[in-house]
Amino acid sequence: MTADSQAPAAAAARMITIYQLLALVVFWNGAYKGARVVNTLYALELGATPLHTGLLLATYGIFPLLLAVPCGRIVDRYGSRIPILAGMVVSTLGALLPWFTPSLPLLFAAAAVTGFGFILSQVALQSLVGSLGDGAARSNNFNLYALVIAVADFAGPVIAGFSIDQIGHARAYLVFAAMCAVAAIGMAVFARRIPRPGKPRSRPAGSRMIDLVRDADMRRVLIAGAVVMTAIDLFQLYMPLYGHQVGLSASAIGMILGAAAAASFVSRALIPVLLRHFGEERTLLYSLFLTAAMFVLIPLFSNAVVLGLICFVLGFGMGLGQPLTVILCYNYSPQGRSGESLGLRIAINNSMHVVVPAFFGGVGAALGLAPVFWVNAGLIAAGNWFVRRRPAG
Repeated sequence: MTADSQAPAAAAARMITIYQLLALVVFWNGAYKGARVVNTLYALELGATPLHTGLLLATYGIFPLLLAVPCGRIVDRYGSRIPILAGMVVSTLGALLPWFTPSLPLLFAAAAVTGFGFILSQVALQSLVGSLGDGAARSNNFNLYALVIAVADFAGPVIAGFSIDQIGHARAYLVFAAMCAVAAIGMAVFARRIPRPGKPRSRPAGSRMIDLVRDADMRRVLIAGAVVMTAIDLFQLYMPLYGHQVGLSASAIGMILGAAAAASFVSRALIPVLLRHFGEERTLLYSLFLTAAMFVLIPLFSNAVVLGLICFVLGFGMGLGQPLTVILCYNYSPQGRSGESLGLRIAINNSMHVVVPAFFGGVGAALGLAPVFWVNAGLIAAGNWFVRRRPAG
């Protein structure tokens, strides 16, 4: 082997692997999801109403709404290294804030800071995952990423529930700050192994963000992603509220949320089989119908075991939507604009995160929690109908 041929091989050997990257994602995303659960339950302990908790969830989406597209453009131009590391450091600070003073305003500040750190890392991580392979390897990498997110979605709420019961709300934040810190330190260690462009890449001439929305396939994927993420966020907010209302312990609530996350892992592991039988779009549509049906059932029961079974089926449906929309969004992205497309997807999702929780918080305060679940089911079904429509011609 010549020196010229050895250089690329050596560079590839030094590049971060998908498994090393995903090991860090488990800690970072698990801490983010767990801290959100602690924030919700701590807010209730401090006297928050459903409207307050809806606004609290909306606060997580403010910076992702405003910065997702600019973050995507930065990643396209300069690479993923700095945004991922910076986001994990900021997330650590956000998870630590409520430990200092038990007050509702500080929970809102922590939500804003954590949301800022989350968006810095998320767009860059998804773009990096897509860049670590082509074709089938890329789809496999995204599926592995989705499986790891499901593990984090399970671990975060379960750790949150047991941490609250064992050491209290305030000290539970220390657990998740430590998890974020582990991810940040690990990313600092691997930073030199993340590929960096030789020089900043400029956007393609004449490209505009509106062109992404005008593309029929991209538009349908963006709408589907918004529907999926709205369902996930409302579930993560209102299931703890409902569990608290019917007298379940924090550990029981954490286990119910964990059951949904475990089902997400199962469904994502089955994605290759489902796609071979039904294809991406039919699988996505079936998953949304299943999700809507389970949202109808939740308010009809108060037993922890029954709710766990319902939420397991719900998690199976929700778990399919996110990876499928990420894969389709990346695949439909124009050349050199994958980060911007993923950022646009996240921005649209977070516009729903900001508006919908605040709206449903008002509905919950005025009418109770049952209408929140039923109206959400109707929105998912309506979004599903819109997504499955084919453009004329």
